Amino acid sequence: MNLLPPGESVGEAAFMWARHRAGYAIALGAWAAFTLLAVAAGFEEWPTRLVIGLAGGAVTLTAMTDYRVLASTTNGLVLLDAGRVRQVARRLRRRLPPDASIRLVRDTLITTDWEVDGVEYTVPKGSQRAMETIAAQRTPGPPGV
Repeated sequence: MNLLPPGESVGEAAFMWARHRAGYAIALGAWAAFTLLAVAAGFEEWPTRLVIGLAGGAVTLTAMTDYRVLASTTNGLVLLDAGRVRQVARRLRRRLPPDASIRLVRDTLITTDWEVDGVEYTVPKGSQRAMETIAAQRTPGPPGV
């Protein structure tokens, strides 16, 4: 399945995600609700109840997360919807404007956070080099260089 028009090819691609602003609070509420549901359903052991609550919270947080692929193509940058389980592009979401900003926000041991056209995304370290390359192509160098 080709998501790009004929003749357009991908140079770099980075997998990333953004959580809903209230995602963690909603997931915490889901954890509590699923834990209470486990109590009501008759599960007697607290570890079992907590694991059921944790599973419900994790599923809720995953549902509150948008997964994307940012790709640098021969015709500019495109933002694609990505799969929740596999790190693959599934649908072309939109083309980014030529002046879209891409900048590093923070760096941790396992992820980096990038602002892409005004939205903050988390990028796994496996896609960091691709993000750096895409950002370097977008950022003009110092004058006279």
